[in-house]
Amino acid sequence: MTKRTKRVKPLRLTALALTGAILATQIAIAAPAVAAGDGGTLTVYDDALSPEFANYGWADTELAETRIVHGGGKSVRMDPDGGKALYFYKDRILNADDYDTFRFWIHGGSTGGQKLKLVLTLGGQEVAAREVGALLPGGVKSGQWSEVTVKLKDIGVNGLLDGIQLWGDGEQEPVYLDDIAFLKGQGGQQPGGQQPGGQQPGGQQPGGQQPGNQQPQLVGLSFGEQAATVKEGEQRQERLTAALSDGSSRDVTAESVWSSADETVARVLAGLVTGAKAGLTTIRAVYGGSEAVLPVEVVPAVPSQGIPIEPVDGIYVFDDALNGQFTDYSWAQRSLQESYTIRSGSRSIRFEPDNDNGLYLYSSWGITTKDYEKLQIWINGGPAGGQKVKLVFMAGGQPVSERLLGDLIPGGIPSGGWSKIELMLADLGLPNGLFDGILLAGANAGDQAPIYLDDIALVKKYVAPPAIVEVRMNTHQLVLLPGETFRLDAEAFLDNGVTDIVSNKAEWQSDRPDIVRIDGGLATAKAAGIAKITASYKNHTASAYVQVAQIGQEPVYEDGLTAGYFNRSWHEKDLANTEQVHKGTRSVKFEPDGWDGVWFGSQTKREIADYYGIEFWIHGGTTGGQKLMVHAYDNYTPLGAVNLADYAPEGKLPAGQWTRIVVNFADMGLSEGRFDGIIFQAATEDNQAAVYIDDVFLLRNLQAGRLPQPELPTVQVGIDTSAERRVVNPDIYGINFNDMHPNDSSLAFPVQRWGGNNTTRYNWELDVANRASDWYFINYPYENDRPEQLPHGSTSDRFVDGVLAQNGKVLLTVPTIGWTPKARAIDYGFSQQKYGPQQSRADERRDAGNGVRPDGTLIENNDPLDTSKRIGPDFVTRWMDHLKGRTSDRVNDYALDNEPEIWHVTHRDVHPNAPTYDEIWGFTEQYGSAIKAKDPNSNIYGPTSWGWCAYFYSSADNCADGPDRQAHGGKPFLEWYLQKISEYKKSKGVQLVDYLDIHFYPQENVVTSGEEGPAAAKRRFQSLKSLYDPNFVDQSWIQEPIRLIPRMKEMIEQHMPGMKLAITEYNFGNGDGITAGLAQAEALAIFGREGVDLATRFGAMKAGTYIEDAFKLYLDYDGRGSKVSGTSVSTNSSNENAVGAYTIEGADGRLYVLLFNKDTVVRKAEVKSDEAMSGSAQLYRFDSKTHVAPAGTATAGQGGAIAVQLPARSATLVVWNP
Repeated sequence: MTKRTKRVKPLRLTALALTGAILATQIAIAAPAVAAGDGGTLTVYDDALSPEFANYGWADTELAETRIVHGGGKSVRMDPDGGKALYFYKDRILNADDYDTFRFWIHGGSTGGQKLKLVLTLGGQEVAAREVGALLPGGVKSGQWSEVTVKLKDIGVNGLLDGIQLWGDGEQEPVYLDDIAFLKGQGGQQPGGQQPGGQQPGGQQPGGQQPGNQQPQLVGLSFGEQAATVKEGEQRQERLTAALSDGSSRDVTAESVWSSADETVARVLAGLVTGAKAGLTTIRAVYGGSEAVLPVEVVPAVPSQGIPIEPVDGIYVFDDALNGQFTDYSWAQRSLQESYTIRSGSRSIRFEPDNDNGLYLYSSWGITTKDYEKLQIWINGGPAGGQKVKLVFMAGGQPVSERLLGDLIPGGIPSGGWSKIELMLADLGLPNGLFDGILLAGANAGDQAPIYLDDIALVKKYVAPPAIVEVRMNTHQLVLLPGETFRLDAEAFLDNGVTDIVSNKAEWQSDRPDIVRIDGGLATAKAAGIAKITASYKNHTASAYVQVAQIGQEPVYEDGLTAGYFNRSWHEKDLANTEQVHKGTRSVKFEPDGWDGVWFGSQTKREIADYYGIEFWIHGGTTGGQKLMVHAYDNYTPLGAVNLADYAPEGKLPAGQWTRIVVNFADMGLSEGRFDGIIFQAATEDNQAAVYIDDVFLLRNLQAGRLPQPELPTVQVGIDTSAERRVVNPDIYGINFNDMHPNDSSLAFPVQRWGGNNTTRYNWELDVANRASDWYFINYPYENDRPEQLPHGSTSDRFVDGVLAQNGKVLLTVPTIGWTPKARAIDYGFSQQKYGPQQSRADERRDAGNGVRPDGTLIENNDPLDTSKRIGPDFVTRWMDHLKGRTSDRVNDYALDNEPEIWHVTHRDVHPNAPTYDEIWGFTEQYGSAIKAKDPNSNIYGPTSWGWCAYFYSSADNCADGPDRQAHGGKPFLEWYLQKISEYKKSKGVQLVDYLDIHFYPQENVVTSGEEGPAAAKRRFQSLKSLYDPNFVDQSWIQEPIRLIPRMKEMIEQHMPGMKLAITEYNFGNGDGITAGLAQAEALAIFGREGVDLATRFGAMKAGTYIEDAFKLYLDYDGRGSKVSGTSVSTNSSNENAVGAYTIEGADGRLYVLLFNKDTVVRKAEVKSDEAMSGSAQLYRFDSKTHVAPAGTATAGQGGAIAVQLPARSATLVVWNP
């Protein structure tokens, strides 16, 4: 995926500029006059910045540098990097006509040669600019000071200035600046030798005399701000400044006549404003025949309390605080804690929209028009109103749509009141309907009065609320100790397949509050016994039983491991330490570094339901504070874990003492299943001081087995045999070849694929493969007892023979990358001796690096011939001839390589450039035509796309609508690819690709892992909806419904009708746990129902696992070779989140009903068909305790329905004979 960069605009503070006309509303205009200067030298910097200037630069600077100085004791040090600037701003404008020259001294430090640009500004805008190097013969010199002088008129500077900027360029060493000044010109004296002077009405005229004894004229009056706010009973001093025709200004506050429009709100005397009562008014100041007006708001002396915050169907970006999804990257003056001008709650945003300064609220992930319908903003213009503000929607740091707020409100931004803006997102023309930032900025030059923002919300599209199917608890059975508390959650299952936590909305009760008290879902154990806890929500009630139990200790470690336990740790551990002991003479010493752990395994599997949890003692050693996790395992499958800090005093393991820790299995989310191991593991890759563990016990529930099953609604399963059907292709029950973990299952899989990263560069003639980025780009020959007979007897030959021996289909990945290993030898792509040190290396080949330098940059321009040689289509067609001779033409299915879109990552030692649309089509045409010519009966699979981004974009565009896609009509990649296949077929009469071949891995990492905890199980089961559900959005970066199979079938129907669909890599759990097996079994049912033509699971296929059970349920459910086959029949479950239901009707009329109970307790299902059932059906099942085996019978009752009890976490096959 594309990593999004957060872009923050550098701070820019610009002055209120007089550029021909005074724009601010509170400045009154007087008659124009001729400007005149007063001569002299204007110092900018001399040991310190002049008080007349402010440093508004955003380059890295030091204004008191003492190591390199020109005169005095200090200078300015500046890092002149690209995009950075030194900015000295004068708070009063100066007239360049008064000065002849701008002068500064510069020192290039130890390097010299720095590139800088001098820019003189007015109001933040460039007036003139010159490269500093052009002003110095030989440029900026190293080790010495050089004087830079600029004749202002020579660079076109006439009139007014207020800023000096020095801009850097690229990455550069620091420069030093000193003695910066504007120097007196020859024309400072006015003609006639007379200095201006005279009087103005109301006092002394500022500026002296002009020629002919003319006095400088009053240009205008201004306050220092656009509007003022003062609290009741408090005072605020306002200043009035007169701007004069000679460019000077003076404070005339004391000489002016002041008045208030409403003295009940505020009074004013000599500019001192006193707040009387909350409200709005204006104050007026008159001087020299002109006047200025300032809006004033008096706010209450104590913070306001707004109306209650209103609920919104969506999210608040801001409502008293910024939503955690958003980050404030503003560069404007603002406060997100405004407490006097608010609409709801107690806080709002105060924002000063001066010039182009921005309020920038950035979202951590994309916001789409599919998720939200409109943006809502409440805005208040304060006492002034009428501000010009633009609203900009940002994506990836770039503006993608813009609106003026004033255009969205009749009459513009209001003064003294709140107005609501609602903007329909669909009307904004957002590319891909996506944005990630909201920017508000001033829309004109100059300062403006603050505005106030509140209740900023993204509102979802209105849809009728889904009906509740069922409310259930997050755990149905719970064991607590007296005094213990535990948070129960109530979850609503909705008829649209979504779940919703409703704990805070439910009514909670305990039937025995003397045993367990319940407060809003928080259960507190009071005394031994069992209590029934209920949560009621909208006419639905969920229940759970809580047992307050007595426990007994079963030792695991006391001075040593108890009989039946063994040390399974992955590094050597000291289990006989004597440095620190809790009891006895020994303990376990363990340095919790780099995710290392102590693993106590048991030879006996134990039922979780029989135990409360674990107790142990731990010593923090000399430091304490070590980060540790405690896990429960079943063989190599993680079941659940807790953070030790949650149990330690004050959240931290104490140093120098023993601490008792008691962990409830319920804290790990465990209530059923089996376990056989406990792991104490470092929770960081960092090194940590040693800890000591002693007296480890399992805590057995002495009253186990007494908890009743909760009362749950019966799941209704309806079968409609008259609805549209779809033939189930048995090729969906396929697997992939895995040379690292060979398939040891005895099942006869209908399809096996030779595929994966290592097959892209597999040399079938030499039986050697490059392991790509998976393992340091190393060529490894496969073991072969008779290499002299190659290519006969190669690993690929043996794979093909094994598949065909079971009457299976071979799907052979053929290389199209154009490279293959050059020899049957161990070679590698990035030798450290040849290409330099690298970030990591192979343990067994220390010279073999990963192609990444220690600084993180990639090694480029390496030689592909280090490992490989060039090949073309003849390499593939020779392989076809070889196989045809060995198999009597039984291999006819060929995949065009593997995940070509990411060759620039996986095989970058030979293919460093990202593949494009044209490259992928090029090898499709080149190799596809050669294969079809060699084998007219062949089936070709392409383009074997790796996943989501590759369905729509080429890697050259980096998962975005970039130049490559635009150069191909803006079409998503797979649509374009199918269109090319169609065009080729029409022109050549040959269909180059027979199967649209894609890979799919859920992008929530936990789904494909070996984790079996409750969070992982929930995500895993829900991720199955990505295959078909038009509404389901997973919690990954994709952020939109995937609906994989319907999406692909729609593409095929539109561009290449009749083409088949293959998913040749997928995975819904790579462990040995029950949820991985259940998800796999249900995925196969979904493939059949949705019409996938071929599917091959990627991952190890080990005998005796739940993954094998998932396939066995379809391929050999009775152990005698019986298979589930036929046509998919419409089947519905009243609660698919709890029990998934699917039906296949065999050619002989037999019904196969598949029921997947994903819940952690027994569920009852009532199965009913539109064709009445009679007699009994055979049941076959696997669950957490048993592998696939007969599970009895179920008999139809009155009405032809059958009732089936489904054990927790089980897959049940109901076989109904006609």
